[in-house]
Amino acid sequence: MEQCPVCGKRGIFKQVCYDPTAVFYECPVCGRYEYSMENNAYEELDYNELAPFLFYEGFRNQQGRVEHRYYSTKSREWCDTYTVEFRNDNNIAEMPVHMDQKIISLWFPKSFSQKIDMILIKLNELTEFVGQEIKLDIPSLLSCMFVRRFKLDNRETVEDKELVKQVLYMTSYLFEIGYVKGINCINGDVSRADSYYGEISITPKGYDRIDQLQQRDNDGKDVLVAMRFGSETLKLREAIREGIFEAGYHAIFIDEVEHNGFITPELLSRINKSRFVVVDLTHRNNGAYFEEGYAMGLGKTVIQLCKKGVELHFDIAQINTIMWEDEKDIPLRLKNRIEATIK
Repeated sequence: MEQCPVCGKRGIFKQVCYDPTAVFYECPVCGRYEYSMENNAYEELDYNELAPFLFYEGFRNQQGRVEHRYYSTKSREWCDTYTVEFRNDNNIAEMPVHMDQKIISLWFPKSFSQKIDMILIKLNELTEFVGQEIKLDIPSLLSCMFVRRFKLDNRETVEDKELVKQVLYMTSYLFEIGYVKGINCINGDVSRADSYYGEISITPKGYDRIDQLQQRDNDGKDVLVAMRFGSETLKLREAIREGIFEAGYHAIFIDEVEHNGFITPELLSRINKSRFVVVDLTHRNNGAYFEEGYAMGLGKTVIQLCKKGVELHFDIAQINTIMWEDEKDIPLRLKNRIEATIK
């Protein structure tokens, strides 16, 4: 029986791939992800941050929808090239999304209050109706509560009693502050596959906090980028990503959240959750115009880019736009614009 190397869930799917060598996993807790052996990038990953990252952001098959995306430690260039092939229907069945420790660390909450807010939002996502009781298995519970499973100097797991102590510290606060109600205990041994936590449900006070979090401007680090995606724009894509990263944010590209060319609820949700939106209008694609308009309608800051010589649509021509001649000029100019406009 295969076991997830990140969360410890048993009975998962594992496949070894070649050329280049990689190991693919599909876990109900962590979703779909892959470790590449070609650059040993997986050895640099902090599993204490990786486990929550995959639990909160992982790609999973949903009822009625097959998921093609998966996280990969292969190079960003390889992932982008492979995704182009997928988009062009060149007999490619899967769509890799690059991950590395920088991306994971940037996503990881830096404060206790951020963790509590993220936990509350995630618990809400796991329910189908208001007041529903939530029961989490142990691997899901540890990831959801940002528990440090592994010792700092290696990847040996910490003792079970330490795991329980961390879990109950987080859950007890949720109870004390009045965000959840129910049974605050772990049923069974942490090491047993059939053990679980709960059942708990979100209180009216918890839902009120969720409403506040969803209504206010997002204070997170995600930034949605709208642009044409293809082999001819790979340099542009990486230049935008670098500029956003240097400013301290995490770029999310629309091709990573969009399916079959349609505007999906997931995409609109990503725009809503983004701190701000970056749009490149060089190729005049209608999708980028839509995403920009939708973001503006939400009151989001939108930073426009466009290659010199391209005439912008009159509706947006008056907006201060970063007009670039060469992709290598974009990172610094975009970083400076972000720092000047995003407070």
